[in-house]
Amino acid sequence: GGKGRKIKEVSPWPWTTMGLRDVARDRLLAEMVEGSVKDLPENEWTLLVVDETTTKVLSSVCSVSHLVEKRVSLVENIQKKRQPMPNMTVIYFISPTQGSVSRLLADFHSKSPLYKRACVFFSSQLPKHELERIKQSPTLLSRLAALKELNLEFLAIDSRGFTTAGSREETLKDLFGENANSSGSYEREMDVVVRRLASVFASLKELPAIRFRMGKPPQDGDPAGASERHLISQRIAVALHAELTNMRQKMASNDSFPKAETCDLVIVDRGVDPVAPFMHEWTYECMCFDILDDVIDNNIFKYTIDTNKGSEEEREVVLGEQDPIWVELRHKHIAEASLLLNDKMNYFKSANKLARHKANQGDQSDIDTGDLKQMVESLPQYREQLKRLSLHVHIATKLNTMAKQMGLHEIGKLEQDLVYGNATSKEVIKLLGARSHMKEEDKVRLLMTYVATHPEKLDNNRRMQWMKLAKLSAEDMNMINNLEYLGVAVSKRGAKSALSFATKRKKRSIRKEHSALEGEEQWQLSRFQPIVYDIFEDMLKGELSQDEYPYVIQPTGGGAVGKRTQMIDVELSVRKKKNVRRETTRGVEGRPVVLFIVGGMTRSELRVAHQLSNQFSSNLLIGATSIDSPNTFLKNVNSMSLLDDL
Repeated sequence: GGKGRKIKEVSPWPWTTMGLRDVARDRLLAEMVEGSVKDLPENEWTLLVVDETTTKVLSSVCSVSHLVEKRVSLVENIQKKRQPMPNMTVIYFISPTQGSVSRLLADFHSKSPLYKRACVFFSSQLPKHELERIKQSPTLLSRLAALKELNLEFLAIDSRGFTTAGSREETLKDLFGENANSSGSYEREMDVVVRRLASVFASLKELPAIRFRMGKPPQDGDPAGASERHLISQRIAVALHAELTNMRQKMASNDSFPKAETCDLVIVDRGVDPVAPFMHEWTYECMCFDILDDVIDNNIFKYTIDTNKGSEEEREVVLGEQDPIWVELRHKHIAEASLLLNDKMNYFKSANKLARHKANQGDQSDIDTGDLKQMVESLPQYREQLKRLSLHVHIATKLNTMAKQMGLHEIGKLEQDLVYGNATSKEVIKLLGARSHMKEEDKVRLLMTYVATHPEKLDNNRRMQWMKLAKLSAEDMNMINNLEYLGVAVSKRGAKSALSFATKRKKRSIRKEHSALEGEEQWQLSRFQPIVYDIFEDMLKGELSQDEYPYVIQPTGGGAVGKRTQMIDVELSVRKKKNVRRETTRGVEGRPVVLFIVGGMTRSELRVAHQLSNQFSSNLLIGATSIDSPNTFLKNVNSMSLLDDL
């Protein structure tokens, strides 16, 4: 077609100006806390009782200071013994499980209730049988100030990312592992994913047109249970549609849920891109959560600094959106981030030197009293900024040093060459032979990249060759083989039929290369983009194939919201159009797009949602059952099947 154009700014949905984390925080503080304390005397405080699930939800969006500002004096765990406070009104934010409901009922035992009044909020829909149990407690009913389904059970990672992380956080094993469908945790995990995903849309007050990735039919040689695994995205999509329909009927009276689709949701499983989780990424955030994974816990980075007194001091800092320097650096290539930090540090030093010089010289010609006052007032802020800047200089230096020590540039180049078809097993064997001190995880990740991009290349001879050359254990090889459970044909299949010999072998599909986004440089080792880039891009262009990504139910109005709005017509990358006829859908301009990955997502996929949102003024969100560092992903893949006893 004609020359592409950028999508114009659209009138934003309320949540898009706030971000996902802000929406969740606002609901917890406004709907739940403020709604509960509004009738209390001004000097009266309340306390908040939570369970294991809601503790995670709460801590992903709220700090203690947020709660204190709203007159919450204490947060207590429902599972622990608590001090009776018979004169206090208490807020319960709990999940609607049998265990949490039982503990709620025990708190209001007829003889000695713990609290005067209770405002009870459930994180997701309360089953009828649990509601019946509550109705049978006259003591609780007489003290009940509120009983509501808040429908907020997801964890916000940042303004555009979320997870439905279950209590076990073993989704890969529970849904895709060798014994998945025969274990009781399969159905439980599916229910948790659906319930928590529904709570995202309830919080955003959006109704999605739901699509899912059609799994490829099982092939000869696939591990047992392949037919079940390839239906997982479809099952979740269908169950979610039913859950949202039920939710919409419940909320019809207060008119808080749309009647027609307002956004698009695409559900895929980890098999859509089995390479992304173990690729070495070169942007700041991805490197932090890969190379420094052992010193970052729950987004808190722990480090030691040398003080002026010659001693060492332990420090910890949260890596998140409350830090403007983190926001500026997180999606930049490490080389660009390092340059930017140097520039900032030099600017700070020179500005500070000039101010000190003028003060020492008593030079008042350029500095008046107002300026001086302003400088003094900004000193604490200056110190805070300098502290943050020093922290990021410390992190970037550590990342660069460790990448050099680990030989990651060489490994990273080979990984990208394998993905884009510029390297074969010869180069892999050469590198493994030359770098005998390579970390075991890096060897496994490199071999996984090879098998995921070169199907059916592994037989027993090559297995033994790799184990010997790379000094890998049988467990390491089993981990590589477990990619079979994500749809990768790792091992050579049996003899083909006479018919298949007659057909030409299809050339291995190599993923698209993307040029740098507007305003960004194409740095070395930044060729790789996860497949979610293409899915978001196709959704924005209205070109996502309906054969590969069917709807659960065709959206009303053919995909448009209300009146027919202008369609997207935008060239999102400099790539040739494919000469393939396929049924496609047209996207609706400005309509939010949510992508959900069953089996976990990567920081690189989260980055894509941010970058494409900014580049095309679009409202993109990405969610998954978890967000995993490469090391966590390796552990999860390892758990999918146990090594047979030899």
